[in-house]
Amino acid sequence: MIEGQLSAQHEGLEAAQKKAISSLFRPCPVFLDTNIHQLAVYFRYYFGSNWGQIPPLTDKSKAQTVYLLMQPDIPWQADDLRDQPLERDALFSIFKADLIQRKAHFIEINGAHNQRMDQACKFINKIWPNLHV
Repeated sequence: MIEGQLSAQHEGLEAAQKKAISSLFRPCPVFLDTNIHQLAVYFRYYFGSNWGQIPPLTDKSKAQTVYLLMQPDIPWQADDLRDQPLERDALFSIFKADLIQRKAHFIEINGAHNQRMDQACKFINKIWPNLHV
């Protein structure tokens, strides 16, 4: 699982780097729905133990990584992955504590879908002003 996630992240970053080079080094962000740290949190939650050493990010990639932490304030919708409708607040707190512990750069997003999109776009434009999302 770790290897697959790291491979997918690496492929996304390589594709973004190639795109940046072809567009005269214009920044090209990579948006991940899941990353290695999120999988580690889920592993601890479901299995009660750590799954092993997570390769550290370089200082540069840590400084360039930001998280959009979604508050569980919209109605729950079942799908193949969402199986804890009554544990949403607890999981949110666990993810937030992990981000704080790792000193990760993040923002909490809340409200209706259009409000969430607005908050996310404003935050991204503040971090990467040349993107104009």
